[in-house]
Amino acid sequence: MNRFLFVMSLLRENALSYLGGAVMVGMTLWMSLTIPVYLQEAIDILAKDPDPSGSAFLNRVGWILAFALAIMFTRTASRLLFFTPGRQVEFNLKNRLLAHLTTLQRDYFRANPTGAIISRINNDINGVRMLMGVGLMMVFNSVGTLSLAPYYMYTLSPRLTLYCAAPIILAFSVLQIAVRTLRREQLTQMKGMQDLSDFTVESYTGIDVIKSYRGMEWAVARFGVPSTVVRNSAIRMSTVRGFFMPILTHIANGLKVLVVLVGGWMVVEGEMSMGGFLAFLMYLSMLVPPLMGMTFMMFILQRGFTALVSLKTVFNTTPGLPPTDPEAQAALPDILAQGLKVRGLGFAYTDNPENPILHDVNLEVAPGEVVGLFGSIGSGKSTLVNLLNGYLTPPPGTVTLDGLDVNDLGQALLRRHVGTVTQEPFLFSDTVRNNITLGAPLPEGENGGEALAGTVDTAVTHAALSEDLERFPGGLETLVGEKGITLSGGQKQRISLARSILKPCDLLILDDVLSAVDHETERFLIDRIYDFEHARATLIVSHRISALERANRVVVLEDGRVIESGTPAELIDRPGPYRSAWLLQDEEIPEGGQHETAGAAGAPGGGES
Repeated sequence: MNRFLFVMSLLRENALSYLGGAVMVGMTLWMSLTIPVYLQEAIDILAKDPDPSGSAFLNRVGWILAFALAIMFTRTASRLLFFTPGRQVEFNLKNRLLAHLTTLQRDYFRANPTGAIISRINNDINGVRMLMGVGLMMVFNSVGTLSLAPYYMYTLSPRLTLYCAAPIILAFSVLQIAVRTLRREQLTQMKGMQDLSDFTVESYTGIDVIKSYRGMEWAVARFGVPSTVVRNSAIRMSTVRGFFMPILTHIANGLKVLVVLVGGWMVVEGEMSMGGFLAFLMYLSMLVPPLMGMTFMMFILQRGFTALVSLKTVFNTTPGLPPTDPEAQAALPDILAQGLKVRGLGFAYTDNPENPILHDVNLEVAPGEVVGLFGSIGSGKSTLVNLLNGYLTPPPGTVTLDGLDVNDLGQALLRRHVGTVTQEPFLFSDTVRNNITLGAPLPEGENGGEALAGTVDTAVTHAALSEDLERFPGGLETLVGEKGITLSGGQKQRISLARSILKPCDLLILDDVLSAVDHETERFLIDRIYDFEHARATLIVSHRISALERANRVVVLEDGRVIESGTPAELIDRPGPYRSAWLLQDEEIPEGGQHETAGAAGAPGGGES
């Protein structure tokens, strides 16, 4: 999709409004260009009779007043009809961009930082809004005025119009130099804004780390690099506008002087009437605003088209998902009978294909089983989880549900059967209740809301959140802040765990969800996890032996390979990484356990000591 087709698609979405705006602009131009005609006739009538008593003079004056009043209406209507769809385009583009981004896979977000995406959503779409609103209106108005006004001027005096041609051509030449410079600086500023937004998001997310290591000076210095780029680029664009705008102003003033000198001489010589001369001056005055506003209009157009290129790169990015198979989708039962099977799974990221993360992994999770996945940091556990839940696309035939390739089933069907509580839970800037009920199906019937509330209470209890909620100022209605910034790591994990309880599934994957809780809370959660009724099977991913000791089977992953598997008792009796970790962790856990660290400053129920 090129930029022209992209703009045309946006125009079609609000075609009636743009058409109405174009009609209003056309009517405004017609009346504005007709007023000098009546003014010319009225002045010529006065020149013949300084004290006119007939209706001809009053008729012209009446039309001038009527057109002036009508222009007030048509000009206001044209702005409403252009600016409103501009805002609608902004609204639709943001929704479309967000919807498209949710279809993209992890590879895209690995290559595109969060700040750059936010910059596209805010700055780039604002540029498109200006293009589709005030930009298009200025194009219609400027093209119409610069095309029709010279024609009317030519009908009044061809020679005087030719005298005006040279300064106008000079103005356009100056404008072209300004446009090329502005475009180059806009691209530089856009890249700087994306870098600035990305670093701001990263700094805000890691503010605790920056403060803990006294890295504020580093953060300020690092922030200053893209900030300086944006500032310098903005200054250079302001310099261009500040330099070329006076030049255009001088050219416009020179035009007026030229017309007064030459036109005045023509009036004296009788080659032009006084009315014609004044009408010519009015047409010339109509040319000045488009010429003066040309740099601003070109700035808006250049910014809008530059933003379109940036947005086009996102919209042209496809999810890269394999095609689904309707027969496989129809063959998958509502309740899995065989469960999940992984056979010969190998995987490498696209940005480093020479270094595979997983090698010939085999794994099974049957209905009714609780299977553990054990491995040290960097062993490939999270990559394997992301392949099982559809965040990454596995090689064909390596991951199946009830014998059907997950690539043939599609992500929607896969995630209906497979749920995941990730290692790094994401919480929205909303209440605890709304974070827990995200994606939860609403019970049917008149008392659906009450039933959901009761289910939330059960989920809170099973996730060991009851005591924390008692300390929160608003209980379930407490706002947690963006990414749960007001909560401790353990509280965020337990809210995410409660969220999963409200959505039944065939396989629940728990990716190291107990890493940030104290020993006592861990024991409580383990008891609840092994009694989960909403999940027909569970895959517990952890490097903590205590979370896996009651599993039916444990698979040990090391350097992307399955090196051993068996029951927890068998692995403890067998020399290997699992036994070594069991011996080490059994010695480290003191009687009575260790307590979870307090939440971040400002957290409900938590604080700095």
